[in-house]
Amino acid sequence: MRPVTTTLVIVAVAVVAVAGGFAGGWLLRPTSTASTGPASLAIIAAGSLQPARLLPALASAFVNVTPGVTAPTALQEYEGSTDAATTLESGPEPYDAFVAADFRVIPQHLETVTSPDATWEVVFAADPMVLAYNSSVSALSGISATNWYSKITATGVTLGTPNASSDPLGAAAIFTLELEDGLEGEAGALYGHFFSGGEGALAVPTSATKIVSEDDAGSALAAGDVDVYLIYRSYAVAQGLTTVTLSSSVDLGNTSSTAVSAYGGVTTTVLSGTSTKVEAGAPVLFSLTVPTRAPDALLGLAFAEFLLSNATASTWAADGFLPLAPLWTDSESHLPAALSGSAPDGVAPLPSYLSALLT
Repeated sequence: MRPVTTTLVIVAVAVVAVAGGFAGGWLLRPTSTASTGPASLAIIAAGSLQPARLLPALASAFVNVTPGVTAPTALQEYEGSTDAATTLESGPEPYDAFVAADFRVIPQHLETVTSPDATWEVVFAADPMVLAYNSSVSALSGISATNWYSKITATGVTLGTPNASSDPLGAAAIFTLELEDGLEGEAGALYGHFFSGGEGALAVPTSATKIVSEDDAGSALAAGDVDVYLIYRSYAVAQGLTTVTLSSSVDLGNTSSTAVSAYGGVTTTVLSGTSTKVEAGAPVLFSLTVPTRAPDALLGLAFAEFLLSNATASTWAADGFLPLAPLWTDSESHLPAALSGSAPDGVAPLPSYLSALLT
């Protein structure tokens, strides 16, 4: 969590609509005056978005086309999406926008009836899982899409993964292992090599597993701290990692109703406060919102519109994401009007087979 800096002043900005729209479809233009100084964008986001090529680059691009705005890295916090939501829940934090790596995090943690920290989300891209690995490890020589499940269980091979209770990527890695077990008829052997407790239970790492946060995945692989890491494709692309592409049956990148139903057939248990909660498999879908207590909600909204516009669609795709068209929202009634026509194909209600997973 980034500590609150008492000397930080986030100034208000005026937002105007540009007639005819920006070439990329972005309509909101925050401005500043000489008396108030520049507006500073503060972002909290999934740790996998931390590589310079990903969200920091998009924040810089936003600044380049938005006079009077800065996006200093000191005001960008990256951590597991569940932990990030907890940060926003715990009190007034100076963040204008939140980007999560699991579309369930914002509704389940922030859109509460008693004290809403958010009232809407826009789901904008899928991000398939891949297996990143250290190619210098001899046991992994010849690893491929057809044999990876046997290669990674070789003696001495260590899997890196984040804590599933604080980071959705940890749960996604577990779901991937469980789905591969089913695909290969392994009866839980692959999952059981890396976690004890049985499929669907609270996953306890075995000696073959090391807890490593998602933002440290690349450095851990390079240093030999871990040998393999199940990670979002976008992070692997941004970090130039060596990877194995996984079957669409297990990579959590398919958003069809048939695939979502299959993904939901695997579960894991995570800690939730002082209790536990069973989570079902689901596609990896990134979403964003502007927190209700954002210090500069207009600036956060302008950044959200930029991220969802034609100006960035090709960038998301080049970075390994699968941009959605149309985008999806969980709450049409609360969606800001500025986002309702977001490019390229607007915003539609979240399909019922996905919205059913938000409860």
